[in-house]
Amino acid sequence: MAIHADFAKETPKKGETSVEYGARLEHEGARELYLRKALRTHFDLTLAEVIDAGSNYPEARHRELVALRQRFPDLNENRFAWRITKSLTISKEDALVWSQTILAAETED
Repeated sequence: MAIHADFAKETPKKGETSVEYGARLEHEGARELYLRKALRTHFDLTLAEVIDAGSNYPEARHRELVALRQRFPDLNENRFAWRITKSLTISKEDALVWSQTILAAETED
């Protein structure tokens, strides 16, 4: 998937459900926010449903968080968790777990 692909042009295949479409985009390398925008564009989902859908695509979420960390490499655990919460609209608790996991992986390298 191209980095600057247009989610409006990345249409679902005939008969493809929102779950199948999201899984295909995830498999093709989409990040979570791209996937959310594509789902919202092509399916009649509420904003809450689109936000919830993000947790169903862990590889897309991981790619989103890695990109977020690259944009903000100097944030400490709590500030990075805050950034995750604001960017992905997920709970502070979930964001803190992701922040701790990513920062722990950085120290292992």
